[in-house]
Amino acid sequence: MKHILVVDNQISTCDLLSKFLIKKNYGVATITRGQIALEMLQKRKFDLILAEYNLPDISGTKFFDEVSKSNPEAEMILMGKEVNLKNVVAMIRKGARNFISKPLNPDELIEAIQEAEKHTLHRVADETDSHTERLPAKPSPDMVTGQSKKALAIVEQVKRVGPTNFSVIIQGETGTGKESLARQIHQISSRKEEPFIAVDCGCLSRDIAGSELFGHEKGAFTGAAFQKTGFFEQANGGTIFLDEIANLPMDIQIALLRALQEKVIRKVGGSKEIPIDVRIIAATNENLLQKSETSNFREDLYFRLCEYTLEIPPLRERPEDLPLFIDFFLEQTSKELGRPKAKLCKESRDLLYEYHWPGNIRELRNVIRRSSLFTDSHNFIQADSLPSRITNYKDSLCNIPEYSDELENVPTVKTGDLKSTALRAESKRIMEVLERVRYNKTKAAEVLNIHRKTLYVKLKLLNIPC
Repeated sequence: MKHILVVDNQISTCDLLSKFLIKKNYGVATITRGQIALEMLQKRKFDLILAEYNLPDISGTKFFDEVSKSNPEAEMILMGKEVNLKNVVAMIRKGARNFISKPLNPDELIEAIQEAEKHTLHRVADETDSHTERLPAKPSPDMVTGQSKKALAIVEQVKRVGPTNFSVIIQGETGTGKESLARQIHQISSRKEEPFIAVDCGCLSRDIAGSELFGHEKGAFTGAAFQKTGFFEQANGGTIFLDEIANLPMDIQIALLRALQEKVIRKVGGSKEIPIDVRIIAATNENLLQKSETSNFREDLYFRLCEYTLEIPPLRERPEDLPLFIDFFLEQTSKELGRPKAKLCKESRDLLYEYHWPGNIRELRNVIRRSSLFTDSHNFIQADSLPSRITNYKDSLCNIPEYSDELENVPTVKTGDLKSTALRAESKRIMEVLERVRYNKTKAAEVLNIHRKTLYVKLKLLNIPC
């Protein structure tokens, strides 16, 4: 058991556990909010989650249920002070590995973690024994493999840049597998035996970003009861993956630039410079060059990071890979559920091929997993088992109004009025872009160089259906 996520609303508890567990050779990430932890768990897997039962923003039961859905293989140890015995028993029955009372006893904590490790080893051994006649494992589609020209081109680029020490920017829409691609790069580099630390920059607020990335000294701020080791120190010698890097606050961008140029970091509240040797792979679903031109992202940091850039195409641009991914996820889900591999009826398969997949490979995986629960008596996935957004997709395209109808709904002030003319022109441009990108609003916002939320506001203002 190598990677542990600590979730506790008390910063002092997070720091204490982080320091203690790192000394025991565990990789540790800490989060102070339950909802943010759930967002992180959608993108990154942990072997063990050590969580406070009484989180302020989500109940212990709800948190456990959500983690069980997103990370079913992760072990969970809950902790709390003056927790009702009935709740403890209920959580253990649900599948929690242990429930530890606060204040924490170090020996009791390590014993609970070791017990969870043993359970994981036994489970993996049982799964291995039960699949002794399996075919050789296929590469995971999450790792952006495929048979299309675009997929093969990415694989070739990974082979070229992987063995180098170049900093890499991976650009692509949400759900295209940017973190998996970063792990591929790490695995074929000379750093493969060293740590790979993934950081979701979207979860780092201005208040905690510096501490999480670079660590802090004891007493650096209120609640800093212990010295903290940041992600960069944890990744020393290896690779750090900065997902959604465009969300980093400007002052953190400056500190990151210095770390890249000088190869040293300084803890929050500290004066000592700490040498680091870390390869940076950054990912974004935005155009960083455009953001740097509008002062939302430092231009010098962009050019320092983009020693090599990889563009991951969305799933809709490589439809020839879709059958491979569907088959893989059907097979993967059958093993996960312990059921025979589900089959798609012709209508269901046609609907999957026609859909535009705004959530890309991640959305496809979730659809296949969910639909596999609702097979018919012959183990086929029928069309009515698919989400309504997929079954109704073709009809929704047919119901999109023509430009002339839409322009009639644009708010007007006076005929020939400058504001009215501008609104009409803006509406026409938005409709043109939406049609070109097959009504993918994320892509449309990128082409229009505006935030997706801004696009939704404009669509509502212009009476264009969202």
